[in-house]
Amino acid sequence: MKEVRVGLIGTGGMGKAHAAAFRNVPLVFGNEPARPVLDIVADLDEEALKTWASDFGFARYTTDWREIIADPAVDIVDITTPNHLHAEMAIAAAEAGKHIYCEKPLALTSADAKRIVDAVEKAGVITIVGFNYLKNPAQAFARRLIQDGELGEITLFRGTFDQDFMADPAVPFSWRLDRQLAGSGALGDLGSHTIGLAQFLVGDIVEVCGTTSTVIKERAIPGGGSGYAAKAASDAPLRAVENEDITEALVRFANGAIGTIGTSRVGTGRKLGLGYEIQGTKGSLFYTQERMNELQLYRHTDPVSERGYKTIYIGPEHPGYKAFFSLAGIGLGYNDQKIIEAHELMTAVAQGRPAYPDVRFAYGVNKVMDAIETSVGEKRWVAVSEFEAQ
Repeated sequence: MKEVRVGLIGTGGMGKAHAAAFRNVPLVFGNEPARPVLDIVADLDEEALKTWASDFGFARYTTDWREIIADPAVDIVDITTPNHLHAEMAIAAAEAGKHIYCEKPLALTSADAKRIVDAVEKAGVITIVGFNYLKNPAQAFARRLIQDGELGEITLFRGTFDQDFMADPAVPFSWRLDRQLAGSGALGDLGSHTIGLAQFLVGDIVEVCGTTSTVIKERAIPGGGSGYAAKAASDAPLRAVENEDITEALVRFANGAIGTIGTSRVGTGRKLGLGYEIQGTKGSLFYTQERMNELQLYRHTDPVSERGYKTIYIGPEHPGYKAFFSLAGIGLGYNDQKIIEAHELMTAVAQGRPAYPDVRFAYGVNKVMDAIETSVGEKRWVAVSEFEAQ
């Protein structure tokens, strides 16, 4: 049994999800071909970090992430920090010969994402990026249906990712609203997932035309606590929101399909409103993450009297599900997608093969995001190829 030692950078919400995923990989998939070892974790608050490391079973902790990069015992560097730190950390990890698990978006810009790709490919290390919704067995099955021609020629993709975690004006300012730290707003935070799904299922997006809106233009500076459930004092000083609450984009795909991608972090009523409709000449698919264990399939080739969407319940016959349950209808959750993602990386490292989605896939998402932001600023259709680094 091979052991793979993990060094985690960041103990926020995604750090917790990653740590839990690694802990659960052996319980769900067994110890083969490799067993993760939670070796060392880094964050800034040493007292809080000491407790956090103990709670999650890390052997060591440090307040300097560079110690993880330099440590010869560490095999995988896991990056769950705010977006502006991804590039520096990932490039340093690659140059040190470490395999990389990085949250999305990969970088603030496609230029920085390309720098990561170059460093990774030069070093020959294995990477995976946290587009965890791709790891839902429903998406693997949807991709198979499309590739097998069940929908015919794909003509239209409509994708959304709406949430309402920032809909309340009393939610205080946080790093996600700071362009220097987060880059774009809803587009990078949520829309990157929709772009990833679109390119995973339909193919490369080649041209875009976008528009954005910042609905709540100022938020209070937090005086204590800055989570989504936090509320600022009524007399707290205000700070301007530096990125968008809503993005909508028209898109064209390389295969000729057209579509839309929309995302909102102020979408009242939507809790995890990631979804899509894919139409083809022979059938269609409809999916929503709020019912993540179901896929709606329509076949236009059915007899006229029998046409209509049917519900497919994700079960052990679909990729990735059987390790969790032997029956359909029980259902997986958000953290199970992270377990599948972590297992994919562990297996790839043990077998010396690429993992998916890797940094090159994530670079493709960054290019589409840059094209949308450029379209918004210049009020024109923008070719994604304009952001292809030489």
